[in-house]
Amino acid sequence: MVAQKRMYNMLPTTVLFAVIAATVLKDCDAYLSETAIKKTQQMLKSVCSKKHSVNEDVFLDIKKGIFPEDNNNIKCYFACNFKTMQLINQKGSIDKKMFRDKMSMMAPPNVFNILSPVIEQCTGIDDGKELCQSSYNVIKCAHRVNPKSLEYLPL
Repeated sequence: MVAQKRMYNMLPTTVLFAVIAATVLKDCDAYLSETAIKKTQQMLKSVCSKKHSVNEDVFLDIKKGIFPEDNNNIKCYFACNFKTMQLINQKGSIDKKMFRDKMSMMAPPNVFNILSPVIEQCTGIDDGKELCQSSYNVIKCAHRVNPKSLEYLPL
């Protein structure tokens, strides 16, 4: 039981370490493998699902392009992910430049090529809106731009 609590308390630190490691690697040509991207997604999901409980069916629906508008938990779940990934600027908005810079450092070129149009078209359009809703709008827009992008975003 104590070990479980200790592990739970370490999860945000683990995610933070991954973000810091990616920042340190920014001048290298070392990218996260697709396996590492999936593990990072699972860590983010573990952290943010504890704060914003979301039924797994909702994630499956979103991957199919079905977006529930009345589920605030899923909206804030995405905001939690973007916060944890340190993609929120001081104004409380998802920062296009920060997002592009981090993804260009961490994602291999084939993944970055999928995410780049999403970043360009889907971030910065909801500045000033409530963060949970604007985070959700980024995911909805990502699906419109390229449904494959959801494989690399925090779902």
